[in-house]
Amino acid sequence: MVGTTTLEDTVNCPTGDRCAGCGSHTRLTAAVADTPLGTLCLTLCPACIRHHILPRLSAGDALRRVFAHCDHLGITPDEMSALRAAERDER
Repeated sequence: MVGTTTLEDTVNCPTGDRCAGCGSHTRLTAAVADTPLGTLCLTLCPACIRHHILPRLSAGDALRRVFAHCDHLGITPDEMSALRAAERDER
């Protein structure tokens, strides 16, 4: 599964009822953010995506979201780490 998985895939990520960046309830979408702890998914509105507005998360909340994104992708945290390393090597 890891060979075909991309960390930006949000097909299986749920969309919340408000934007994590500004609280808007309009035109929400699942988005990903790369953090030092891993790649996580969250719900954002178009304006927050466009202006790169992300919520402030505690380390614990960010880690929970990273693990949840792993579940959405069907991979383990170790597999996410390997994908992130491969992406860094490609740059």
